This record gives sequence, C-alpha cells and structure tokens, in this order.
Amino acid sequence: MLRVGLPAALVAGSLVALTGSSGSAAEPGPHRPAFTARHNAAKPEYEPNAVMVKFKSDATASARKAAASKVGAVTEDAATSRVVKLKGEMSATELLKKVKADPAIELASLSYRRRVSAVPNDQLYPVVNGAGQAASLNTVRVPQAWDVSKSTGSQLVAVLDTGVDAGHPDLVGRLVTGYNAVSSTRPNPIDDNGHGTMTLGIIAATANNSIGVAGVGWNAKAMPVKVAGANGLANDLDIVEGLDWAVAHGAKVINMPFGNPGDNVVLHDAIKRAVAKGVVVVAAAGNDGSAVLQYPAAYPEVIAVGATSAGGVLTDFSSYGEWVDIAAPGWDVLSTGVRSMSQGVPYWYCSGTSCSASIVAGVVALVKNRWPTFTPAQIQTRLKTLARDAGPRGTDPYYGAGILDAYAALGGRWAADFPTTPIDLNDQPERAIPLSHSISTTISTEGEIDWYEVSSAGARNLRVSLTGPEFNGDDYSANFGPRIDIYNADLKSLAYAVTPFPTELDPATGGPKWGPLTAATDVSVVAGSTYIAVRNDNGSRDTRPYTLTIEEDGTGGSDPATSYPVRDVLPPDLGSGQPLGSLPSVTFAREVVAASVTASTVRLVHGKTGTTVGGTLAYDPSTKQAVITPTMPLLDNTPYRIVVSGVQEAGGTALAPFSSVFSTLDLAPPALTFDATGAYLAANLSWKIPAVSDFEQVIVRRNAGSRVPTLTTGTVVYAGTASAVKNTGLAQGATYTYGAWVKDRSGKVSATTVTQLLGMRTAIGSTSTLINYGGTVTLRGSTLRIDNKAYAGLPVNLYVRPKNSSTFKLLAALKTTSTGAVSYAYKPAVSSVFMMTFPGNGDLMGTRSADLTVQVAPTISATLTPATIRLGQVTKFSGYVAPAHYGQLVYLQQYSNKVWKSIASVKLSSSGAYALGIKPSVRGTIAYRVWFPSDADHAQAFTVNKILTVS
Repeated sequence: MLRVGLPAALVAGSLVALTGSSGSAAEPGPHRPAFTARHNAAKPEYEPNAVMVKFKSDATASARKAAASKVGAVTEDAATSRVVKLKGEMSATELLKKVKADPAIELASLSYRRRVSAVPNDQLYPVVNGAGQAASLNTVRVPQAWDVSKSTGSQLVAVLDTGVDAGHPDLVGRLVTGYNAVSSTRPNPIDDNGHGTMTLGIIAATANNSIGVAGVGWNAKAMPVKVAGANGLANDLDIVEGLDWAVAHGAKVINMPFGNPGDNVVLHDAIKRAVAKGVVVVAAAGNDGSAVLQYPAAYPEVIAVGATSAGGVLTDFSSYGEWVDIAAPGWDVLSTGVRSMSQGVPYWYCSGTSCSASIVAGVVALVKNRWPTFTPAQIQTRLKTLARDAGPRGTDPYYGAGILDAYAALGGRWAADFPTTPIDLNDQPERAIPLSHSISTTISTEGEIDWYEVSSAGARNLRVSLTGPEFNGDDYSANFGPRIDIYNADLKSLAYAVTPFPTELDPATGGPKWGPLTAATDVSVVAGSTYIAVRNDNGSRDTRPYTLTIEEDGTGGSDPATSYPVRDVLPPDLGSGQPLGSLPSVTFAREVVAASVTASTVRLVHGKTGTTVGGTLAYDPSTKQAVITPTMPLLDNTPYRIVVSGVQEAGGTALAPFSSVFSTLDLAPPALTFDATGAYLAANLSWKIPAVSDFEQVIVRRNAGSRVPTLTTGTVVYAGTASAVKNTGLAQGATYTYGAWVKDRSGKVSATTVTQLLGMRTAIGSTSTLINYGGTVTLRGSTLRIDNKAYAGLPVNLYVRPKNSSTFKLLAALKTTSTGAVSYAYKPAVSSVFMMTFPGNGDLMGTRSADLTVQVAPTISATLTPATIRLGQVTKFSGYVAPAHYGQLVYLQQYSNKVWKSIASVKLSSSGAYALGIKPSVRGTIAYRVWFPSDADHAQAFTVNKILTVS
C-alpha cells in the first residue's frame, strides 16, 4: 500500500517506479534539493525561582544557614553539602545577584534545565528546505517519544511484505532470521520489489549511526517475512503462512502493509489467532481513495492506519471509512531502498498507507516494550485515546481517532489537536447557496459537502460541470476528485457524475498525466428548486478552489443515485463552538413514518466514544423535524454526532443513513475545590478535579506571605493530573498563600482557587535545666501565630528522648490555653532532650520548638566515720549512688592547695554502694568528697564535703 520513488537529490538519472502491493502502478516520488547540515537556535532554560551555589570550604553550618536566610531561600539538600540549590520567592536572576555577594559562597549560577536530546545523527534525518526524514516523524512526535524510550526490547516486529535487502548498511544488525512464504526453493526473503525494504526500514533502520535514516523503533529488531513477489502482489495463502510462521517464531508486532477488498475468513481467523497470543497486528488502510472496505485493515482486531502529509492533512489516496482506526504520515517518508535498484545512495521516498502503517508499527513496539502486559486491544485503545484529533472533530472516517501521538502513547503530555477550518454554512440543502451560473470555492474539511440551489421558471435541460484544480500527485498530497450529485426539490436523486483518479500515462515522463479533472452531466429539471451537492470524491480537502458551472444546455435525461435523506440538521454539520444548551435536530427531506422516528433511530452520540447521549426525542410530522433534548447539558469542547439510521420513508422504503458532526464551545474549565493542611516545613494540598472533557492538568503555585500568586508569579508547586501533592521544603514561621487552576487541552484555565496557611511559632522552656535524680521539672511552652495571636485548644505534642538517643517519643498530647500556653510536669530518670510540635491544621502551618536539654544528676549519699582519728589510723568514706550505676567508677577527692584532686577510685556495687578507706599521712583538718563523672545518661554529681580531723 504505497507509492514509491528514489529521491532525485540522492541519485543521478531518472526516478525508479515500482509496483505497489495493490497492483496499481506506483507514482514517482518528488524531487528534493540536496541535503545540508544546519544548526538550530537554542534558548537556555532555567528554574524561575532557584539558583545553584557552591559554599566555600571553610563556610560553617551557621554561615550557610545565614546565607540562605538573607535572601529568603530554603534548601532541601543536606546541610553538609557544599553544592546546594537555594529556592526562594524572588526571580532566579535577582536571587543570583544577591547570593553572589555573600562571603560564604564560592560560586553561584542559575539552575539551568537541559533537555534530553534524542535527535539522531543520521545523515538524512534533518529537514532542510522541506526534505528529510524528520518532517514525517515530527508530525507524530517520534523525537519526543525517543526522549521517553528508545528501546523495543524483545518486542520483535515482523514485516510481511516483499522481503528485505538484508545487506543494506542501515539494516545491518537490525534483522533476525526471516522467512519466504512465496517460494519454498528460495528460503531467504530477498526483496525483488523494493516495497519490503522501505517499510521495514521505517521501523528498524539503525538510528544514530551517522548514515541514512533512523528507524522509528530506534534499535528495533525486525523479522522480514516475504509474502509478495516481484510484482508486489501477495495471495492470502502466503500471507496466512507467513503470519503463522512469524507468530511461531516470536513476533510480538506484525506489520501488514498491503490490502485489497475481499473478506477472507481464513485470513481473519489467522489474525484472530495471532491476536489471541498477544501479537499486535497493524495494517495499511489502503490507497484506493474511497470508502471501499480494505482487508486485512478492516478487521476489528487490526489497527488500520490511514495516511496524511507531514502537515497532518489526509492524502487523496488514503482509503477511508468507519473501520479506520488512526492516521500517520504516509507522504514522502524517507526510508531504506534496495541497493541493486538504486542508482546511488539506497534511500527512497515512500508514499502510501504502507508507510503510515510502518510508523505506527514502530511506535507499537516501543509502547509494548514499555508496558509488556498490555493486550493488543489495550494498545489499540491507548493509541486511539491519545491520538490528536484532526479533520472533523471526534472519531471520523478519515483519520479514525486522529493522528498518532507517539510521545503521548509512551506517557508524555499530549499536544493540542490539529486545527479545523471554519465552515462555510452551506452544509445542508436548507442553507444552499443560490446559483445561476458559476462559483469558485474550496472543500476545506474532509467529508464536507457544498450545497447549491438552482431555480427554474419551468422545465429545462441543464449541463452541470465541476472542474477541480490541477490534479498533481507528484507535488500535492491532497487533490480534488470532482463529484456532483443533483437532486429535485424533495432531494430525490436526478443524476450524478464523478471523475476517477488520472490513469492516462504521460508519454514524456512515463507517469500519470496530471491536469485538472472535470465531472459533468446533463440533467432534465422541472420548475422550482434543483439542488446540487459538491463533494471531493476521495474525501480529502484541498486549499485550491474548484469551479462549479451551470448552463442551460445539453440533452437532458437522468442518471439517479441515492436520494438525500435530510433537508436540514442543527447544529450545522462540521460546526464548532456550538452552545452547550444546543438541542440537536434533524429535518427530513420527505415525509417519513412517524413511528419509525425513535430514540434508537435518531440518536446523539459522543463523537469520540460513540456512546449514546441520554435525552428525549420529539418528532413533529408537520415540520418533519426530530428534536433531541439532552438529559444533561452538553460538555464543553466535545465532539458530538447526530446519527440517523432505520427511519422509514412514507412509501415504505428505508431512508438512507445519515450522520452529522458538531463540537461545542471551548469554555474555561470550572474552578477546583482546593484545600490545604499545614505541616512542619510542609503543606498537604488536595483538590477535586471538576468534570472537564478535555482536561489536561492542575497547576498549583505559591507565594510566601499573603499575596495571591498568578499563573506567571510565585513558585510552581505542582503541574500534573494527580489529586494531591505534598509541598515540602517550606520555611518555619512563614505564611503561605496557594493558588490553583485547571487547564484544558486548548490552553484555557479556570478561575483561581486560593487557600492560605498562616505561619506559626512554638517555644519551650522549663523550671530548671539541671535537677537531681528523682526531682520534677515543669516544661512550659507556647504556640502562637507569627503576629502573636493565640488559639485555644490547639494540639501541641511534647516529645522526649534520652540525651544519648536520637529518637523522640511522644511524652504528652497537650492543648493550648486561651493564651496559647501549655505546661507539663515530668520526672525524668535520665538527662533528656525535649521539644514541642504543633502539627498544623487546615488554616495554620505546623511548627516545632528548638530542643531543650534538662540534665539529671544522680544523688550521692556520704558518710565519714569516724570523723576524728589519730595519725596512722584509718577511717571509712562510704555511701550510695542513685540510680545505681553498677561497675562505674567513683572518685575520692581531697582538697589541697585550693584544688580538688582525685586520690582514689572504686567501682559501684549492684546496689550503687561504694566504700573507700582513708589513712592520712599528716595531722590537721582535711576536706574530702566523692565525685561521680557524667556519663551518657546523667550529669556529674558530688557528695557533700566531709571534714576529717587528724591529731
């Protein structure tokens, strides 16, 4: 399913034309100028409210803290790190100026953001003067997808086609053993046509190897399976054989870039068996440029891919219908070519839905590798759900769900939909433009119908002709295929005319003979109104005008086709920006059976999901109008489709099926329900996302203080799709004001929802910082707003930890008094560290006091007996230490020359007892005491002084 040609810029001589898989002659690719290197202008990006700094090696912790405090900044980095990021409220450039002047800082810089660059260095990848591979891949955001993942892992892609040029330098190392289903005597799948080498190269050409092009799968492994011969034709038996072989040999993705009308249940069964084993099947929608079903693309298990230009516009050759799932570029896609058929560098331009399908197959392999457990149905749903809408809004017969978005499919943020063209409001017979002779205008949207009304005073013969702009498939991806339908006043068909694609060959070039196409017919009309409908028969749009001419001439006659079913539909077909209170209606062209107009035959459905919108249907036979009143107001920026099917005309014949699409106004989203709860150095933010049909993200920003942030001021806290976030790294004792918005895909934002958390401060003190064992200390604290306002009943938690431990434990849960005070009496057994916290609430930030240390000294009793001795005698100094410190030394000290000196020591017993003997060597009065040195649990302690008299 492609049209191919060698790029003239890369070879000498004429272009090579190959036979496509559908059997029709392929058209030569367009000339492209020589490739040259180019440089992209780069713009630096940096965090708006942050800078990076490197502190000097001798900067103390207090100096670093002071440097941050002076500029109102905080850091989440470790306090011991020399290189940190400071975040504040002022702009990054202003912050940088201030921190550079600080003496503690050695270096400072803006906190630049570097984008991951996945642009390959392949020679033919860049776009220069409109030529290059990236033109197509940019449309579906493949380069951004490569930033997420460049790996297809074990997701082997089988390409069922004409084989491959296995020795192509850009495919070396990318291929696994293949299969030839066409010939049992030639096992290697050698490409004798060129089609297979191109489609496989789009998927698996080696990326970033400095030559040629880059495969969508970057480093994908591909399996060439030859199911078509040199003439580009494949029979279903070989296709089924190749399909079964590929599945049996490990293929996880199968690309089928071929098709034709004809439903084969055996082929369908083979596809269903493959899908049941977890294999994703992708197929070209076809190059017929019509709504004729193409298989295997039309099978529901298959991802059917239509073709667009690099600009995202449907090509004139892309087949269309409700069975098309998605679209991707299929016009001038640069890929690998067969070397033996190339007159120079083996790279060819590829045009056709085969090229589109190959791009999608490569992306499927990336997605399947990222989520290996996804079923084929889940992958198809993901691609369609995240596609970018194009053409008529919602799911349509031309683009399916839209144009592939590889980046969104791999988890990236979605991009805006492709824009629509304003309608011209002659979409139905009721709004037909009066015409007496000729008019020139355009078909500006896929599937659009332009209606014209010709008035006749009496019966006459008319010659109606419709001439399009020059049909040139070499230079234009979308061309006008004229079709005219002529109806009487009741919209019954009188005649039609259509001109097929050019088939005449130009003897000068050997290719199709291009030129304007004309559809013309003679018709006999009666007095009154005659209606003429103008369509592009291939469904595409064309910016170049057509000309419709009416002349009173010709032989008359009739050649009827299908009669048109409705006279009017509201909102207008293809209309955008319709009010949410719209009441969709259909006015039938002729009298219908009222009983056949029901909620099941006239429906309003969601344009993307296809689900029926609840509502009531009222039909007025006198006006032939059916009106739908939706149960709930329509959603904003949402596509809807009016569907008529199963209504009977008064004569008993079935009314032709009809559908019309419109989309609603794109309103700003409703505001969030937004709340915040304060915590220590953090805030817990939560919100409820309102019903928004095109929801993109929630944005939260903050300011320190009471100033409300805007979308362009303050610090960004969050941007994403979650419903809650914890904002950390906040400063203690500061008020924070938060603003939150809902943003939709079109860029509209809701009104600001504001919440504020007021700054608080907590202090702690005690009646004493040194007590004896068994004593009680009263801990006192206060929790106040930063402007000293007190709140009664606030929960304040008192924590304690032994001085030798780093783990705090809750000691008491207290409540503040009307003055914000709390107190608690406590008898610590060991030296302890205390602190108080207020956890915060829905209005107030959390806060924490500084640490308070209370030393606990043991009690030591002392007995000296006897207190009077003669020289040479011994006395005893004894007592107890509480609490007992078994095995710990205590020291006997003697006061001499105005200094206490330790003269002996002894270990404490299990009961804390000690005893020391004293035998002085001189007469006189001597002072003694026992000293308990401090340890991890207790402060040092001394006994009372004891006086010994020696005579």
